[in-house]
Amino acid sequence: MVKKDRAVQRKKEQVKKLIEGAAMGLGFFVMIASLSYREEVAAVLDIVLGPLAEFVHPENFLITILILSVITGIYTSVIQKYTMNWELMAKSKEYQRQIRELQRELMEAKKEDNKHKLKKLEKKRAEVMRKQTQFSGEMMKQQFKPMAYIMIITLPIFMWMWQYANGNLSGISVVFPLIGVKELSEFFIIRLRIPYWLLWYIICSIPLTQLIRKTLGIRSGM
Repeated sequence: MVKKDRAVQRKKEQVKKLIEGAAMGLGFFVMIASLSYREEVAAVLDIVLGPLAEFVHPENFLITILILSVITGIYTSVIQKYTMNWELMAKSKEYQRQIRELQRELMEAKKEDNKHKLKKLEKKRAEVMRKQTQFSGEMMKQQFKPMAYIMIITLPIFMWMWQYANGNLSGISVVFPLIGVKELSEFFIIRLRIPYWLLWYIICSIPLTQLIRKTLGIRSGM
């Protein structure tokens, strides 16, 4: 009975890994396809987002961006919540805490010139670092896995925003705090080609995503 349960569990894990691999592959495909067919992707998404932007009005495009930043913040947080192994993340944080504590104790032992304590702490630190290294690959996978799912939705939205901004924001200016009056289609950072409307998305997205994560009870992955 126990062997049968273990076999069923292994089969479930294999199916889960297969689904995750397929989803990640789809995410990369969407990312590459979106970059190659930006205008086509934006045109398809315009069927949904175009009416929203027209309802808000192009002059109030910052409100449209605010709405989209809330939407992206919600699905990004939900995807991270249900695709990441939070027990593993907590274990990693605990190892990091142990290493910091050992570093502090090592500094104190060096000041005291306690060679016996130094040797003991060095051995303990090596063991903790060895354990951390063992699942570092899995940790990278946990950080990387949600990205594939998120890209499936996020990249097309950015393609649409870029195309809509290029066609509708010419001559529209707003007042940014500490910066002054700026045209939305102008570049905030010329070399990186970051326009002011994208700066507004970043300003909205970071605090809103943190608020959503806190509301949903999602712990930090760092």
